[in-house]
Amino acid sequence: MEGPVQRPPAPFEMQQKYIKSKQEFEAAFKEFHKQVFTSKVLDSNKSTAVKNTETHAVDRLVNAAVALEMANVGEGLLALITVVLRELLTMRDRANDIDYELCKAVRDLNKLKSELGITDGKKKQ
Repeated sequence: MEGPVQRPPAPFEMQQKYIKSKQEFEAAFKEFHKQVFTSKVLDSNKSTAVKNTETHAVDRLVNAAVALEMANVGEGLLALITVVLRELLTMRDRANDIDYELCKAVRDLNKLKSELGITDGKKKQ
């Protein structure tokens, strides 16, 4: 004797699941971006609680992507890849800004040292 036959979900139920999955992914991304990506706290200065919060945000984002993938094949993976690429480009731009500012500071420091007659950290006599 076989168990009860499972009926396939109705299109409305599938659409609701898809919408809910998409909303959860968006919320998870916002949490990830706020809690993890924009944090400027050095890793060595992070408490265990902050590290746990970051881990939770990453797990939530990945789980939301998996749920979206199950609701609409291909979309969860594409959404996660899109988020990663956008965040990567943001990091690249920030690193370029920091590198530029560092180069200007080194140039200005060397100019100042030259004007003061300082070589290798010692002033000429």
